[in-house]
Amino acid sequence: MRTKRQIVLFMTIALLLVGCSDEAKDDAAQLEKDLAGDSMAMVDSVAAVDSSAMVEAEVVLEPEVVEEPTKMMPKKPAGDGYTVQVAGCEDSDYALHLVEVYTSRGYEPFVTTITVEGETFHRVRIGIFAVLSDAKALQSELNDKYSIDSWIDVTMNDF
Repeated sequence: MRTKRQIVLFMTIALLLVGCSDEAKDDAAQLEKDLAGDSMAMVDSVAAVDSSAMVEAEVVLEPEVVEEPTKMMPKKPAGDGYTVQVAGCEDSDYALHLVEVYTSRGYEPFVTTITVEGETFHRVRIGIFAVLSDAKALQSELNDKYSIDSWIDVTMNDF
């Protein structure tokens, strides 16, 4: 838009120079110099904006290191009884993934950890039931809905 305005002004100045008196020609020449100076200032300001944009682009292009928050394994709820174990795995990230899966399905899973012969296993379990029949009902539900091979274990506070 500004460029169009400058073109119109230059054309007007040119017309004035061709068909005007010497005084008008001098005024037109001075106006042309002023406009040329303004356009150079505009080029300088555009260049400054472009260079600042390039600096911003450089900052944006730098890789940002974001540390993921450490996810906590859900702990065993208080109490003794029967629990249904849905998985045992060596990888703690996979155990956390399974916790998220079963939580999204409406269960309240927890993780216990055990070390056997120097290897650590994370056991993903659901529920603490006072009676075996409740644990068997959950085991049957999980098998019917998700076709998983779960088992029932007895859990105590000191284990």
